[in-house]
Amino acid sequence: MEQSQLVELIQTLSPKEKEHILHFAALPFFPRSKMKSYVKPLLVICLKHPWHDTDQKLGKAEVSALLFTGQAFVEGKLEKVMVEAHKVIRDFLLAQNYFREENEFRQVFDFAEIIRLRGLDTRYRHLLTQLKKIIADTQGHSTLFFHDQFLLEYIIHNEESLHNQVRGDLNIPNTLDALEMHLHLNRLALLNVYLLQQKAANINVPDSMKVRLEDPNVPERFLEQSPTLKINYAIFKLLAKESNEKKDIQLLFDLLLKYEKNLTASQLRDFYTYLRNICVLVLIADPEAAEINNLLYELYKNNLERGYLHYEGKLQPNLYLAISESAARSNNQEWALSFIEKYKNDIIGENETRDIYRLNLAYYLFGVGRFSECLDNIPATSLNVSNLLAGKRLELKALYELQSDLLPYKLDAFKMFLSRTSHKLLPPARRQMNVEFNNLFYQLMSLIPGDQKHALRFLERVEKRKQTAERYWLLAKAKQLAKKTD
Repeated sequence: MEQSQLVELIQTLSPKEKEHILHFAALPFFPRSKMKSYVKPLLVICLKHPWHDTDQKLGKAEVSALLFTGQAFVEGKLEKVMVEAHKVIRDFLLAQNYFREENEFRQVFDFAEIIRLRGLDTRYRHLLTQLKKIIADTQGHSTLFFHDQFLLEYIIHNEESLHNQVRGDLNIPNTLDALEMHLHLNRLALLNVYLLQQKAANINVPDSMKVRLEDPNVPERFLEQSPTLKINYAIFKLLAKESNEKKDIQLLFDLLLKYEKNLTASQLRDFYTYLRNICVLVLIADPEAAEINNLLYELYKNNLERGYLHYEGKLQPNLYLAISESAARSNNQEWALSFIEKYKNDIIGENETRDIYRLNLAYYLFGVGRFSECLDNIPATSLNVSNLLAGKRLELKALYELQSDLLPYKLDAFKMFLSRTSHKLLPPARRQMNVEFNNLFYQLMSLIPGDQKHALRFLERVEKRKQTAERYWLLAKAKQLAKKTD
């Protein structure tokens, strides 16, 4: 039973939904089957059972005995009732979703079509007027809004075509404008996701996408009409650039502040995510860009307070680490520790040994110079390749600070990992950043304390290799060694 689609769906239901489903199952106008009479009793059994308690099993034979009293067990009979029960829950959830307040346009639109097919022309025109008012009163123009606007303009065109008096434009200009706006917005939204993915992952760009990634040349009149389109276009231009400066990022930030009242909370969440990611891309290329990191830290704090970083009350593991790292780089160690402890129970996918929390805490401990405690908290492994690499690099840095005899062996193991495994897991750029870190670390280990000449030469090498993981730390070590004989 536990492995069935029915039970899987039931475990997602709220107590209120479970109560309503039983009333929904009793409604008489749904299609009937031979097993209809057994559906509600089965739902009563399944909805009341504590499925999350693994000690309380509920087998098919047991359920069949409760359901088909006095009848012999027949293989497959219970499954037929389970299929019908699953349909009931599915139909209930579809109805519940459809009749949400934010779906008012879709409800009126569909009802208008029913009215039109029944020949009630006057009432149909009243519903068209109602649809126009819904569109006019909508606050925050999402991609769904422009889809609805196109549907409205199109049915107005159909209505005017049906009653064509050989005058007027049949609403064709408005319909085309709505269609093009819908196209430009959705195309830019998809291209922005693709550009960001291209920078983060190892993907082949087909020729068809290369053409699409050329400047889409959105007409200025559409940009002026829609803040949503304007912001998406600004994001596209930033992501299409090889690198961005603080002024570029500030322009996008200013644009978000300017149109904040015209955007929904969901849109603001998405746009601020892009803004933060663009900051991160700049910092990957130039870890010493202190102004960008300070801006990113302030963005994290602002977005955290406004609820833009949580999804259903949870934080993504990489984001959890990135926030505390940004705070530490901005010399806000106290805030970083407070954040780590406050949100340690909000991490998506955290395991029983709290590996994500421990890695984050290890970063904090390293930052405040508690290197042995740092090593004690670094997880031995991780299914997340970013966390795995971060842990390995952090371990090497802590061993270096402690002048541990284990360092050469750990460095060789990291080199072997990059050689054998990382090709399958990392895009070339991210792999190369780790390779550069590994190579420079070998050179750092070979430096003799007090040898300023070689230390300065090493510093020059680090400064030239801008695409290096942990470059900020390597630069600090190089500068420290170069000053030994001052």
